[in-house]
Parts: sequence; structure tokens; C-alpha cells
Amino acid sequence: MINQWLKEKYGSRRGALRTYWHRVLYYLGRYRPYRKIDWSSVDRLVFVCKGNICRSAYSEAFAKSLGIDAISCGIDTDPGHPANDVAIKVGASRGFDLSQHKTQPVRLLQFKENDLLLAMEPWQVEYLSKEYGEHSSCSLLGLWGSPVLPYIHDPYGASSIYFSNCFDYLEDSIHEVARKISKN
Repeated sequence: MINQWLKEKYGSRRGALRTYWHRVLYYLGRYRPYRKIDWSSVDRLVFVCKGNICRSAYSEAFAKSLGIDAISCGIDTDPGHPANDVAIKVGASRGFDLSQHKTQPVRLLQFKENDLLLAMEPWQVEYLSKEYGEHSSCSLLGLWGSPVLPYIHDPYGASSIYFSNCFDYLEDSIHEVARKISKN
């Protein structure tokens, strides 16, 4: 019973452990630098995850539905792959068509001057800051959601229930980012 709850809420037992570990690090101030964003200078949101087939693909579609200039990419992917089948199904049930999505590696992305790169996991934002931080601001999308979740577990291979819960959280976080952008 507890394993089922963990899978639905966090994707897996490992997902739950990582979620709470990174929340502890957040409360200890580890991710404070990633909250320093000049919202008035943000022109485009760049959602980044590992494979660009679940979290970042959905985030891009949702942000665009709010009228925000957005794109997505992956750190460890090749160009042209489709979104994950479960992401497509869950996205469709929420009114978003991910069936035409094609993966894009971050290394091939054409950056714009005022991009805000939003990663899903701490290792991703650290990589982005090191490799692309001189060109763009970098943050963790989960720093803007409620509750704050610096680590958003990858739904790849998880149940459709977790996909839906993950997508709920992504939407909540993107709504908050949109509010911050519109205030400036």
C-alpha cells in the first residue's frame, strides 16, 4: 500500500527519497542562487530535462498555452525523437497535443539574449549554469511551485497517475513563473 502511494505521488521510492533530500538541501540554502532572477529581463522560457520527452515537452506546451514564448530541450538526447507515449496520452487527456513534439538537444539550441533556462533536477541546473550560464539565467522550475520541490522526479517509466501528478505540479510552477514575468 505504501509502495503504491509512493509510486503515485513521487514516481518511485527513489523519487520520494530524492525529493525529500533536495528539499532538505533547499532549506539549508543550497539552491538560493537559483532564485535570483531578473524577471523583467525574461523574454523566453527554456524548459530543460534529461531526454526532452516528458517533463520539458509538457512544460513547453503548457507555457505556450498561456501565451508565453517557450521552447524545450534535453541534456541527454538526440534530435527528432517523439514524446513519450504515456506523456502523449496524459497530455491529450489534459488538452495538449504532444504527438508532434520532437526532441531537441540543448547543445543544438539557438539561445536568445534573455532566455531563462528552467531545469527539473539540481544536476541539470548545475550543468546548465556551468555550460550556458554566461548566456542565460538558470533556475529550477520546482523552486517556483508550491510546495517548493527543487527535484521533480522524471515520470519516464512511471504510472499514468504519477504522470498526471507530475504535470499538475509543472502547471502550478509555470503559473507562478508566468505571474512573476507578467508583474514586470
